[in-house]
Amino acid sequence: MILFKNVRPIIDGKIEEKCDIAVNNGKIYDIASNIDISSADITYDLKGGILASGYIDIHTHGGGGHDMMEGTKVAIEEISKYHLITGTTTYCPTTLTADLPTTLAALDNVRKYNSPYAKIYGTHLEGPFLSMKAPGAHPPAYILEPNEKNTEWVWDNKDIVSRITVAPDQKSSDWFTKKCTENNLQISMGHDASIDDEINALTKNGASSVTHMYNCTSRCSRRTTPHKHLGLTEVGLTDDRLYNEVIADNRHVPNPLFKMIYKLKGADKICLVSDSLAIAGNHGGEFFLGSGISKQKIVIEEDVAIIKELNTYAGSVTPISKMVANLCQNLNIPLGECVKMASLNQAKLMKMTDRGDIKVGMLADFNLIDEKGNLLKTYLGGVEVNKDNI
Repeated sequence: MILFKNVRPIIDGKIEEKCDIAVNNGKIYDIASNIDISSADITYDLKGGILASGYIDIHTHGGGGHDMMEGTKVAIEEISKYHLITGTTTYCPTTLTADLPTTLAALDNVRKYNSPYAKIYGTHLEGPFLSMKAPGAHPPAYILEPNEKNTEWVWDNKDIVSRITVAPDQKSSDWFTKKCTENNLQISMGHDASIDDEINALTKNGASSVTHMYNCTSRCSRRTTPHKHLGLTEVGLTDDRLYNEVIADNRHVPNPLFKMIYKLKGADKICLVSDSLAIAGNHGGEFFLGSGISKQKIVIEEDVAIIKELNTYAGSVTPISKMVANLCQNLNIPLGECVKMASLNQAKLMKMTDRGDIKVGMLADFNLIDEKGNLLKTYLGGVEVNKDNI
């Protein structure tokens, strides 16, 4: 048994009174006052330190010098290491829109990899079912409109796919969303040029989140008449059914804008995501978004990844742990709420019942943080992560 003494755990977004936490076989066995130390094989005395559930990143392309689209064991292993040492203990490797063979190879690579580092909770398909009018950093040549034939591969890979970004203005996106929901695949809406009628149709059919709010999310607009329609940005901010992914790196979403999102959605409906790239955690040499014929060169300017040829942000280099610290220190959001946006909300959105909070029976994946949200240590299955040995 592993025993954590004198802990202030964050449970359901609130910092609780000091207690002890017992861990057995990688899971939380007991939470109580003064658990007997004699029964423990390993004891960590945190001296009143704040313990948060390990962070969950449901939208990340890579890190540590590698992109998941590379489709190699080295790539997915280095990405898993990068996330673990930055406080993310569970993540969803995210694809870039590409040709089908490259995508299938990347999915199969994740399927075959059993991570001893950050845990993988299926993959996130960011494409190919996006809008040609809002591709962002995704190569338009590989974007598809979903139909019976070109989605067959999705059902063949539902064992490793856990969520998909879909543009509501794509033809048959409502049909596709309904079928995905019936197959327990979580649908997030994004990279779109949609209007409210299209967005509401997907929400009715099970879509439950917005992909990286304010980044390739449609705005209020007109179609063929003077009538104004809400876009995904406005619907996402006002529909209580929808979680909002937010890249809180003060670049993709500047802090004053995050403050507005937080005011509208509250801490219960925001999921912090890194949208991190290969270059995250590794700033030497040339780096790309994606791999193979669809890859695009990225550079870092002012702490954000940019595709210069497109004059657009490509993704972030900021891990969720730094976003927690940013929101706590610079926007004075309560620490417990920052942690909720980094783990519990993701678990609820993705229907993860064994992680995301500190409760008996859940995985003992923890982050030790200070009062300002700075990451101090990470524990995987109750065991302290030694960053020097990873």
